[in-house]
Amino acid sequence: MMQREENIAVATQPQRLDKTTSRWFFFTLLYLFIDYGRPQDVLPIGFLKPGMISILILSMYVLFSGKIKLTESKQTRLIWCFIGLTAIYIPFARNNFYAYVTTKGMLLYMPFILSTIIVVDSVARLKTFVSFMIAIMVYVCIFSLFHHGQGSGNYFKDENDLSLYIDTMLPFCYFLFLYEKNRMKKMAYGLSMLIGILAIVASFSRGGFVGLVCMAAVAWWFSPRKVVSLLIIATLASTMYFYGGQRYEKEMATSTDIQEGTARARIESWKSAWRMFLDNPFGVGGNNFQVRFPEYQTDYFKRGMWGRVAHSLWFTLIPELGIVGIYIYLSLLFYNLKDIFWLKNSRNKLKNSRDGEYIYSLSLSFLASFAGYFASGTFLSVLYYPHYWYLTALLVAISRIVRNKTYQGLGEVSEVI
Repeated sequence: MMQREENIAVATQPQRLDKTTSRWFFFTLLYLFIDYGRPQDVLPIGFLKPGMISILILSMYVLFSGKIKLTESKQTRLIWCFIGLTAIYIPFARNNFYAYVTTKGMLLYMPFILSTIIVVDSVARLKTFVSFMIAIMVYVCIFSLFHHGQGSGNYFKDENDLSLYIDTMLPFCYFLFLYEKNRMKKMAYGLSMLIGILAIVASFSRGGFVGLVCMAAVAWWFSPRKVVSLLIIATLASTMYFYGGQRYEKEMATSTDIQEGTARARIESWKSAWRMFLDNPFGVGGNNFQVRFPEYQTDYFKRGMWGRVAHSLWFTLIPELGIVGIYIYLSLLFYNLKDIFWLKNSRNKLKNSRDGEYIYSLSLSFLASFAGYFASGTFLSVLYYPHYWYLTALLVAISRIVRNKTYQGLGEVSEVI
């Protein structure tokens, strides 16, 4: 009798675990919506602190799940090293509070990063997760079209930041459009691309335009259907031209004019960043570039410019986190690219050919996404923004799915939420 009860307990344990991870997966998606969709900016619920509540819920799942070992990878170790490095600067930075806020912000990303790696454990959940990411992008884009190219707040209040985010998401719409055979889903991906393009045009962001061009070039280069891809890109480019008109064309034409006001100011800021790095090769601390800038600003600036940011991901990284930070960040990029190309070449190893094609499409999406992100990010201070860190978590989760062969296929995993 006791043996029978033990067998029943063992049999029901996987079901309990599956229900737990299903709820955990739901809260992971909820966090993503709160962080990017920002319902608290348009609804009177800000006093409830939905962002902090969702972080606490994910933290509890991570701490008490017993699955923390599943998150071990070169990328997660490097992210922890990056956060640890920002923490080391806190007592030594000129502005301790800014350094502390930088570390705190990075730490608050971790419950979502770890949750993504753990609960996105099947192709079914992966498809749900990616579709949800695209749906949020569409919502953010539609919001911006009705608010002069701006998002509701946080990462999307500035038009340039909004465009960078769209540049990172559009490749997933593009390659899944090529992948999808279902007519309705194909139309949804195509419409998502169109809405994203219109939002970039509405933002009038030159950095967003540069990122879009780089993203499109990489997407075409790696696309297995180059003629079709060229036609799609040409169609989207025509849409941009007719929607933006001569004003948009004239504004984007100044992207290469380095003597123009904002471009020249950026270059002068980069010169200051390099001088700051040479004086402080081990860095000045998170978000302390703006504090130390008056010491290193060039004669181009006619007054003290305390509080000016570097306007570049790279020229934020170099002076703020120094040699060690550069090594950690470039190492993370190296292992991400290594995983992407591994996934790109792994589609024939998967039992389900459609799953293999889906993973292959995502690997190409990541390549184009990173191209758009880093091209736009070269002109924006987005080192501590979550986009790259979140995409890294998703990439680690996909690699774990393929390596461990834990996926069951969409039809066999019905309870994804």
